[in-house]
Amino acid sequence: MTIQVPSLQPTPTSSVNFTVQDWGPVTNSDLQHLSSQIFQSQQQLFNLDVDTGSFSRDKVKRFQFDLYVQKSGGSGAEHFHLYEDPVGVFVDYIAPIGISIKSAGNVDSGSLTGIPIHAQYEGDVFSRTGKGDPIPVELGISSQINIPIVSNLTNLQASINAVTISSATCTKCWQGQLTAAYDSTVQPGGASALILTVEPNTLYALYASAFAVDPHKSQDILTVYITSTPGQGGLPSLPQKVEIPVRFSPSFLFLASAVILGSLIGFGIRRLIPATAPDAAAPATGRFPRWARDLLLSIATAVIAEIFGLVLFNNTNTSVVFFGFSLDPSQVAPAFLVAILVAGGPAVVSKISEAIKI
Repeated sequence: MTIQVPSLQPTPTSSVNFTVQDWGPVTNSDLQHLSSQIFQSQQQLFNLDVDTGSFSRDKVKRFQFDLYVQKSGGSGAEHFHLYEDPVGVFVDYIAPIGISIKSAGNVDSGSLTGIPIHAQYEGDVFSRTGKGDPIPVELGISSQINIPIVSNLTNLQASINAVTISSATCTKCWQGQLTAAYDSTVQPGGASALILTVEPNTLYALYASAFAVDPHKSQDILTVYITSTPGQGGLPSLPQKVEIPVRFSPSFLFLASAVILGSLIGFGIRRLIPATAPDAAAPATGRFPRWARDLLLSIATAVIAEIFGLVLFNNTNTSVVFFGFSLDPSQVAPAFLVAILVAGGPAVVSKISEAIKI
């Protein structure tokens, strides 16, 4: 008796060949101790018995299993040992494999379903779901980032062995060790999540984000490496890289300080600019000196502009334009610059425009 198993093509650039070894005849008593999954050939000439308990790896890590072929109504069976020889990169899956049988002039064919097909070089076991926009991380506290993922294994479980995290662009922006919590087992095609625990180093993070005015650009990228193993005999994967862009979110205290300091500087610059004739001739009236009223008005206007900018930014997720500048008001440096422009008024904006040739 001989059998042949045609190759599979999981993807256009990969294939799986099968090596078949005939290990000789066995008795009916030998068949009673198997974890059997039994199929019948197309013309019902043979019974095909797959021993699922034999799913394993040999010394060189080839996936292997045993198949017993028995003539219908006959006694005993022929024992075949099959090896998978994968080529290329693909994601493990369960598939039917075809088989052709020749025995004493009888030719038949059949299909073995539920056979794990394993890659030597695993593709991406997981995909990140949701939007890829930068995730806000609040400064000054330890916080958690929820990263939703989904398994790309359609009919095999995946076991997550380890998750490591590193900073791609600003290692000093983080305090302590970046850690992750996760489900150790993910169901086929199932959703899961990585819970990252992070704590920014406030001073370094503020410096790194000082001039990041684009609200859609990340200020650091956390690189997450996931090592996993597909079920039913899969090999541990190489660490799969998932990049998580983040933006640092200053606390209210930092933003308030930036607005007040920017207001004072903007007001001071405006006072240094020579006043126009109508302004110079305006009489000083009221309880407070004119400069004090101007200072309070400058601070109040800058605060209102910052609050309005934050409300607009948070509700529309778009940049806010002040005097022609596109800024992210939730960051310290843009809030500081906005306060200078608003408190300084058109006179300061005009001077800055002339200086930088806008």
